[in-house]
Amino acid sequence: MTARQLFEYALIELNKEQAPSLLLEDYNYYINKSINQYINKIYNLYDINQQKSDDLRVLKATAILTPTVSNDFSGAALFNKTYEVDLPDDYLHVLNCLVEYNVKKSVKCYDLNDSIQFGAKRLTSDIFAQIVNNHYMRPSYRSPYYFINNVNTQNTYPTDDSQVDIVHGVEDPAYRVAENRYGNKSKVRLEIRYGKDNSVFELSKVYVDYIKAPQFIRLTMAQVDATSDTSQVLEFPDYVCQEIVNELIHLLLEAASDQRLQSHIPINQSIANPAQEQQKR
Repeated sequence: MTARQLFEYALIELNKEQAPSLLLEDYNYYINKSINQYINKIYNLYDINQQKSDDLRVLKATAILTPTVSNDFSGAALFNKTYEVDLPDDYLHVLNCLVEYNVKKSVKCYDLNDSIQFGAKRLTSDIFAQIVNNHYMRPSYRSPYYFINNVNTQNTYPTDDSQVDIVHGVEDPAYRVAENRYGNKSKVRLEIRYGKDNSVFELSKVYVDYIKAPQFIRLTMAQVDATSDTSQVLEFPDYVCQEIVNELIHLLLEAASDQRLQSHIPINQSIANPAQEQQKR
């Protein structure tokens, strides 16, 4: 399905006397909004069954990253050896994280220069405060944690991120090129915490499975008026595009305060909603 077909199918669904009259730039806005809404809904139930995994399979990616020791925590008691990586520019949501160590000396069942892998668990700010003194749950090489975090050492403007933008050369967000992915304004920093000692197990690689940001959709008037459809092809399977059409229609009907919104949602419900999915589990 192409961007123009998505636009035309929306007009077919709105084929009524009181259909909302919108500019093409308004449709561009609602198209991109409907795609992001659909992605967020599916991510909330990702891997609950095969269909949910297939819905976002075109956006699933794996990044193999080389970590470096963070200087921000030098001298800290428990996380002195915190490692950090910058996630890809198209990062949207993380699925899982795997860490790989290089064994620097023979110990236990591991030989010198072995490469071993462990799954990292998600760390939140409130959980870390609880496990910091819990011997069984505190970070270790066997129980590493990943934490998406930005460290600011500025005392004057702690929330000012203008310096980060200059360093990473962020593009002007006022103009976006079609088919590009715009996930984040600046780099997303991910920390790996596994204790204060890396003398034996040195972190060498981080594997991150994540959901990419969707392509930005931009439909022009020339593409709408052209005889041949030259608009960009949507990256999703056709059945997912149909669900995106439903999301788009919901937004358009709501914007026009159309009474058909009450009947459109149940009639066009082809996939079970999240509440029904959770009841099955």
